[in-house]
Amino acid sequence: MLQTCHLYDAMILYPHPMANKYELLYTLPAKYTEEEVNAIKASITAELTKLGISISRNDEVGKIKLGYPMKHVRHGHYVLVVFEAEAPMLAKINEFLRLHNEILRHQVVHFDPLARPISMLADPEARLERRETAAVASAPAPRVETGPALTPEELDKRLSALEEDITKAL
Repeated sequence: MLQTCHLYDAMILYPHPMANKYELLYTLPAKYTEEEVNAIKASITAELTKLGISISRNDEVGKIKLGYPMKHVRHGHYVLVVFEAEAPMLAKINEFLRLHNEILRHQVVHFDPLARPISMLADPEARLERRETAAVASAPAPRVETGPALTPEELDKRLSALEEDITKAL
């Protein structure tokens, strides 16, 4: 059953009155092996399902260098989870993730299907291409080589000569 909400003369359709789709991204330290990461990921998934959420996607994005060191860790395994939950459950989910020993950082946001996929973070070629396009966009204008600096007297002489040439041409 669809519910409608009239807001500023625009109709918004909500497919379910309570459940919202969210995206969770959490980081595990790179000190763990792939098997350990999979075990931690499975335990986190089990705990999240115990809290009553339905997980539709649970992918490891990859091992990426962190933007800054967190707890003396420079690289981390990023894991992306897309799930549906009621809004009051977010507090419990955040508390569980905050208290989990293996998680460096986590963030829960509303799921936006039109957003750029986060898997581009782990793709080195996409990151390199993004850096190159940013470098081209922010590249300074080419420098024009100038001759030796002129003294004010020499500059006045040249300007006078140019003015005379222009007046003669007219």
